[in-house]
Amino acid sequence: MDTEEAYKEFGLDPSASDEQLKATWRRLVATWHPDRNGAAGAGRRMQLINKAYQHLRQLRDGNGDGSDDAGGESAEAASSAACATPEAETPGNRHVRKVRLSLEDAILGCTRSVRGHFTQTCNDCVGKGQRVLAKACSTCRGNGAVRKAALFGWLWNSEACEDCGGDGRQRAPCDACDGNGERLVAYRRRVRFPAGLREGNALSVPASRHGDMEIDLELQVEIEPHPFFTLDDDGVLRCEMPVNGYAWMAGRWVDVPTPDGAQQLRLNRDALVYRFRGQGFPSAVRGPRGDYHVKVVPVFPTQEDPVQEALLDQLIASSTSTAEADHSQPLGQWQHQMKRWNSSKKEQARDH
Repeated sequence: MDTEEAYKEFGLDPSASDEQLKATWRRLVATWHPDRNGAAGAGRRMQLINKAYQHLRQLRDGNGDGSDDAGGESAEAASSAACATPEAETPGNRHVRKVRLSLEDAILGCTRSVRGHFTQTCNDCVGKGQRVLAKACSTCRGNGAVRKAALFGWLWNSEACEDCGGDGRQRAPCDACDGNGERLVAYRRRVRFPAGLREGNALSVPASRHGDMEIDLELQVEIEPHPFFTLDDDGVLRCEMPVNGYAWMAGRWVDVPTPDGAQQLRLNRDALVYRFRGQGFPSAVRGPRGDYHVKVVPVFPTQEDPVQEALLDQLIASSTSTAEADHSQPLGQWQHQMKRWNSSKKEQARDH
């Protein structure tokens, strides 16, 4: 992007002041940021706005010739994170911090209150922790140097006064920072995290004023491990859950955890993997949700239980009796043929 295109993007001419440029940039960000504008071209327009602003800021600050390579990473490169449009360099300070989201928050999107603090170099004393008074230094009486005895007091040397730094003016601790040279600035922002953020994504938050300076936040996303869900590298959301083996055999209903809450699933003895359409992880930031795959693991008792053994015997006897009464079923046919075969074997044994 050249200078003419950059000014055209902002609707300004080169005579515009820095204040006009910054005010226009903030107005355009508020209008076109994808978190506020759902238009299809909002993300691309936001990239152009950031690229133009970075180009003009570098040009005006004297950090280069205004080309995309000046001053390091371009706005377009900075926006390559999956959250889609981090902003370019802004006036003031960029504060980078990590934010941990649950997997459900990453799937569904969420609004979080982000708070913290950062240290700022004191503007009043430029980080020196002192302010210069309009009177002479009391130690050197305004001379900027003090005499010190040398060689057993026979000679005297002049040395720069430590209290005034050699300029003869009196110093006092800076009132703004209590002599520390830095100030602690607290911030609190209400941030909307779009659905589909992945581990390592970065989300840029528009600049805002805190104290007497303007900062923008860069939030680096971390996803907390989940007790039920796992997210594959290909974006497929999975869950592996144990189920009662007898319930699985009987085709009973069970509760299954999903990102939207517990849902009921009817088990099928012929299936171990079930797919919930459109209830998985978004295919892209703010994109449609993919499928959610649940694998059930039937669990049977590992130790003998007399009560369960008796119940199983009753179940087997009942199902066998029912099968014997219905010769159209495979088990009933088999039992009928077994009885005829046994009878014939007994008759043959008696004949011999």
